[in-house]
Amino acid sequence: MKTILGYVAIIVALAAPVTAQPSDQSLQPPPLPSVPPLPPITDTAPQRVTVPFSDPARPGTLEMSIVMGSITVKGTNRKDVLIEARSPGRTVLRPRAQDEPPAGLRRLTQNGPFSVEEDKNTISIDVDSARRSLDFTIEVPVRTNLELETVMGSVSVEGVDGDLEIESVNGPVTLSNVGGSVVAHSVNGRLLATIARLTPQKPMAFTSMNGSVDVTLPAAVKANLKLRSDQGDVYTDFDLQLRQDSSSSSSVDVSRNGRRTRRVEIDKAIYGSVNGGGPDFEMRTFNGNVYVRKGK
Repeated sequence: MKTILGYVAIIVALAAPVTAQPSDQSLQPPPLPSVPPLPPITDTAPQRVTVPFSDPARPGTLEMSIVMGSITVKGTNRKDVLIEARSPGRTVLRPRAQDEPPAGLRRLTQNGPFSVEEDKNTISIDVDSARRSLDFTIEVPVRTNLELETVMGSVSVEGVDGDLEIESVNGPVTLSNVGGSVVAHSVNGRLLATIARLTPQKPMAFTSMNGSVDVTLPAAVKANLKLRSDQGDVYTDFDLQLRQDSSSSSSVDVSRNGRRTRRVEIDKAIYGSVNGGGPDFEMRTFNGNVYVRKGK
């Protein structure tokens, strides 16, 4: 996933044209049918498109990184991916010359506001402009890997098993009845996750800067937990076996104005294991509480 500083690169990448790369046609499999041009989106007529995976027998990957809009993904009993995009009706500031056509002229609608590509069992969704706001509702096969990112919006995932990488800058992240391994982060928003099934020996992380982190894990989970809240409290109903290195300190040498000094850094995290320990799971927030719940 990208860091916060990388979002400028996202906006540039979304706005920049893509240059086709040469390829050896003799080494390539027959191309899949291309997705037809997409009609414009209105609040009353969302745009829908269905895209198949090139190898539906194995888990595919859905990846998308948008600037404005929310992403909702649901795992269903299907082999392809159904994508629905709707304009949320939010106003996007643009130069007036783009809003008002010259007198006597009318604007002609061009291609759809987003594009979809499938390559090597990976479906990629791109929005044509970083200033365009679209809310996506997507149905995928239950076994699908996800790489989802939005800057101004929420991310919700339900009933999907796979490697899940989820991030929102200004919005909450909600994961319901998901399985596999998860790396999820929200900068300004709550992170709520209910994990139903786990991939053995896979580490996971659930973090936020400004918002609570609330994670429900299976009761029989075997994991080593790292829990931390800088401006809040940590709660759990698991029988957590605390490790001796909880709230430990370390010293580092630093140089200031040509003088070498030693600074003591205190690790405020709580370390512990559940059900004998296992892969590392991190739950952390700077401003909010951390909740680690035992599933029913």
